[in-house]
Amino acid sequence: MFKLALQLGCTVNKLSHRLDYDEYIEWMAYDSIDPFGGFRSDLQTAHIVYAQCGGGDAKLSDFLPIDPNPMTDEMREQYEYEQAIKDSEQEARQLAEMFDRLEARQG
Repeated sequence: MFKLALQLGCTVNKLSHRLDYDEYIEWMAYDSIDPFGGFRSDLQTAHIVYAQCGGGDAKLSDFLPIDPNPMTDEMREQYEYEQAIKDSEQEARQLAEMFDRLEARQG
């Protein structure tokens, strides 16, 4: 309710008197689809900086002031392990496709 009141330029007290429950639920649904406020501004700024840097090896999350998906060390280690497996599987598929194309050219 505070974020909505800030966005609409009124106090929470005034908003609660002029906003019925159904409209409040609709605002909550809208915010879940297209959030506004502090985090949204951080995300937009990160997109701009990321674009200015040309991407490269950086990830969008490298430019956010907070980690949007905080993990424990164990969770991060498991996630990185699973990502390494996925990356290796993709590289193996690409390598096999390359050899198939080379073989088809020679055959």
